[in-house]
Amino acid sequence: MKLKIGELAKRTGLTVRALHHYDKIGLLCPAVRADNTYRLYDEEDVLRLYRIQALRRLQLSLEEIRSILDDDSVSMGDIVKQQISLMEKQAREALALRDHLLNLSAHLDGAQLPVVDDWLTALEMTVHSEKYFTTAELAALRRQRTASDTTDKSALIHALHGLMEKQVSPQDALAQSLSQRWLQCMQDESGGDAAILIKFYQMQSEEKALQLFSGLDQATLDYMVRALACASLPLYEAYCQPEELDILRQHSVTDAAAWPALIAALHSECVAGSRVSHPKVQELAKAWQALSLKKAGNNPALQKKIQQAFAEQPELRMGIDNRLFAYLQSALKTMAG
Repeated sequence: MKLKIGELAKRTGLTVRALHHYDKIGLLCPAVRADNTYRLYDEEDVLRLYRIQALRRLQLSLEEIRSILDDDSVSMGDIVKQQISLMEKQAREALALRDHLLNLSAHLDGAQLPVVDDWLTALEMTVHSEKYFTTAELAALRRQRTASDTTDKSALIHALHGLMEKQVSPQDALAQSLSQRWLQCMQDESGGDAAILIKFYQMQSEEKALQLFSGLDQATLDYMVRALACASLPLYEAYCQPEELDILRQHSVTDAAAWPALIAALHSECVAGSRVSHPKVQELAKAWQALSLKKAGNNPALQKKIQQAFAEQPELRMGIDNRLFAYLQSALKTMAG
């Protein structure tokens, strides 16, 4: 049996382009070329192609597949067993996801916002968890959820929505109180880990589906960040004059929402092990300095006071753990040098 490339593509569901690519990289070369024009695939080629497709389902790269196929110790039986194991895992995950979505649907049918914890668990099953959290962090979060209290986050979100609809300023005492309660919930769930806290924010900000089910959209997130910035202003009193606090108060309302994304970007570079001298890290450091100067009303003297308070008051470093703080300081020094 010998098949032309078009016939093989039709039988396997692959494209001719894909088969051409496999041939080009030496992964699947046809046994015969008729008149140096037509590619003809024999039974051995078809068997090798099946192995390639089976290994692709295991989410292996083409280079990894090449290594396996060139290793005579790996049998087709081993490949099939791995496929079965993968399918069983996917079936378990699909059933778990179905049960979870049924629970969420019940909340929505009852005109209730689901508790964010529930959607976080669903998200873990629908999105590659490593996009936000390590395996160890996810395990810690599951344990922490069990240990933490069951504050009604939906009620907090509804209350914040009500303030926003009435155009209540983030400087309002109730806005600050509700935002602080939300922050405390997230700190409890993260076990006080600042790095996990900023990942929570990043996930909530980026995942539109999560925003839909939790009711916590970007506008509400920004409102809370501004309210939290206003709530932290008393920490600057020992460093600033009253007129300087007025400047900080103004920029806490207008610019505070720009900080979390910048912190998340720095955190990603820190975790990735990027050198502080790397151009991308230096760009982030420059953005930090520019935002800091803007917060100070373009007053370098006030900016220095802000930086001193930031260094001496850990409460001002929400989402920034000691590791990230040291990384940031080193990046700023490198930029200044």
